[in-house]
Amino acid sequence: MIIIICVVIGVIYGFNLQNDSPTTCNSTLEAVNVLIYRGEGSTTDSVEGIIYCLKQAEKDNLNIQFNYTTTDVINSKTLANQDVLVISGGDIRLIFNNPDINPDDIKKFVEEGKGYLGICAGAYVASNYNGEYGSGWGIAPNIECNYASIDDMQPLTLTNYGINTLKYSEGTINPCAFVINDTETITLLSFPLINSPRLYKNGNYTPIAIYTENDTIMSGSAAILDDTYGSGRIILSGPHPELNPAKPGLVARMVLWASKRI
Repeated sequence: MIIIICVVIGVIYGFNLQNDSPTTCNSTLEAVNVLIYRGEGSTTDSVEGIIYCLKQAEKDNLNIQFNYTTTDVINSKTLANQDVLVISGGDIRLIFNNPDINPDDIKKFVEEGKGYLGICAGAYVASNYNGEYGSGWGIAPNIECNYASIDDMQPLTLTNYGINTLKYSEGTINPCAFVINDTETITLLSFPLINSPRLYKNGNYTPIAIYTENDTIMSGSAAILDDTYGSGRIILSGPHPELNPAKPGLVARMVLWASKRI
């Protein structure tokens, strides 16, 4: 009798006894712990550019938070409690040969579900690059690259895949308000290229971003590529979104994607 009464009351007052309420989207993202390499082979302007982009993105988006730390050493100890490792521009020869960097610890960090953002030199070392300056660590197992001697400024075009992957839109970062579009692309102007890698994957693939101009040394290669290793995410960029004119919104979304926040 008691059970019958409860069911009747539930029907009358509209109680959902099966708890079928729809999942809500929280636009406030969990804070991201970011480790930024600033040791031998890194360049001050690139490291400071990353820090600027993260701070500016926080100012522009009150729903995101980056807790960043810089380090001269990369190993399991410094990677502990971090969500994303960033290696940006620098001298790839010095980074390749730095005994204070343990590539195996980085691979394990990513394999276990964490993220990696590599820009220029950071892309060379994480890829399967094999050239006169060293051999890549294979953190991004499907990404190859070739060395390009270049000092230029070029526009990039975010592909439709890149837009949907990074949930990219002009203005604030709000994954809850992002609407998937099947055809849109976005061109972003003025990315510095300084001996940047020509990135590609074997077989068929769609880049996050491509070079807009089709008559330069970078033509035919990808500008930004994503990859996975184990349960972790990797995003590599040939050009420099952190250098003037910096793109804080793009850098922030790359870090958020690598950390699985978006």
